[in-house]
Amino acid sequence: MNYYLKKRLLKIVAFLTVISAQPVMALEVESDFDYLMSPKTTIKGLHRLFVGVPVSDTLSFGQSIYSGASGDGGGAFFWGFEGVKRIPMSPRWNLALSGFLGGGGGASQVVGDGTMFRFGVMGEYAVTSNWSARAGVSHVSISGAPIDDWSASFGLRYQISPIAKSNETDRLKLSRTSFRASQLQFPGALSRSGTAQAQLRLMGAEASFNIANGYETFFGADGAVSGGDGYMQVIGGLRKRWPLGPISLFGQSSIGFGGGGNVDTGGGLIASASIGMAFPIGDSFDLDFTYGALNALSSGVSGHGVQLSLSRVFEGSPTRKNSGEQQQWQVGLGISIQPPNASYMKSRSNVGIQPVMQESSIDYFISKKTYLTGNAQTTISGGVAGYAVGLLGLGHEFDLGKLWRISLEAHVGAAGGGGVDVGKGLLGGARVEADYLLSSNNAVSFGVGLLKSVDGGVNVPIVQLGFKHRFKTH
Repeated sequence: MNYYLKKRLLKIVAFLTVISAQPVMALEVESDFDYLMSPKTTIKGLHRLFVGVPVSDTLSFGQSIYSGASGDGGGAFFWGFEGVKRIPMSPRWNLALSGFLGGGGGASQVVGDGTMFRFGVMGEYAVTSNWSARAGVSHVSISGAPIDDWSASFGLRYQISPIAKSNETDRLKLSRTSFRASQLQFPGALSRSGTAQAQLRLMGAEASFNIANGYETFFGADGAVSGGDGYMQVIGGLRKRWPLGPISLFGQSSIGFGGGGNVDTGGGLIASASIGMAFPIGDSFDLDFTYGALNALSSGVSGHGVQLSLSRVFEGSPTRKNSGEQQQWQVGLGISIQPPNASYMKSRSNVGIQPVMQESSIDYFISKKTYLTGNAQTTISGGVAGYAVGLLGLGHEFDLGKLWRISLEAHVGAAGGGGVDVGKGLLGGARVEADYLLSSNNAVSFGVGLLKSVDGGVNVPIVQLGFKHRFKTH
């Protein structure tokens, strides 16, 4: 890792420590399209999704994911840290300055490190108290690709207030979180290499938010564990539920971005429609069965498949009553390294290979000390541009005095890209983390563990440094 990148990473850790004492005041979501002005790759444009927490009245910090959105760059994903500074210009107008550091790759357009920097300047106009329209310019630079260019940007911003007002009708409420497994078939479709498109098996997670009258909006991500090493999709949409006694029927439509794993999604824009049925399991969980169709809008590749989801149900479900109990959550941000073993790369050569990953995780506590965890990783340095990992697992923590705690986690998930030999994409692992408490809700974490592909060559230790923040929802 070069000296400049090391300085950037140290600054991020220091900044997380500074903001650790700040309460979560709100949540901001921004969705933008960046169209490159003079593209020199098949990636002509990127979609930006930013989720951030205000740390002051005018400064927010969080994470963003950038996806190939136009051209022929489906499968290009970049994930990392981003900060946004707002300068009020009038009661309705803001000037927003943003800076991003992350990495990724894909679509056979990025080689080497895949480190990405982006600087944006956007004008924002408040349409309502929660929604703002945005337009401006940004500059994108990606190591390992001929992308060092200005782009035209436009999009929307949504701000979730911490306390619902009596006249606030558009505030989103967390309805459910889901772990899901999918199987997709593409009859008659061809892959990017011209062969018959293989059947995909995916693993992923989803968060749903109640709107009103049985309507939900949702956001989820999935990665291939079979049939498409490196395929990933990030997708969101609208769902309507109809209760039928204890069970419920639902229909949904969604749009998002996907690609990689030799799947020809063109520019990356995908859409789907599905129907399904939810069956209650106890007071707090549902088992969901879904059938639907998916289409890559620019390439015309289409498929259909089934999905099975296990959902933790919260407030807003038409088949549940709100218990009023508080739910404990924990979010984590971090940096990890994977010292490569001899069979780590498909080429069996580790020259120049020193993978550095940025990590995002979210933990949901099913008891006082036991939690379900989801973890997403993408490379920011080390010669494996496009390599990404998604893990689901179970963890348990132990207190060690007033300032320390230890947590043990076991994971299963999907990975691919970057020339890393993950076989069909399915892998498992385990980790132990030591947390030093900065306050009751914040901690600095150090972790070590193992990650191993089921049928590939990956069998590596993991060393991780991170920051954790706890919060509660009703």
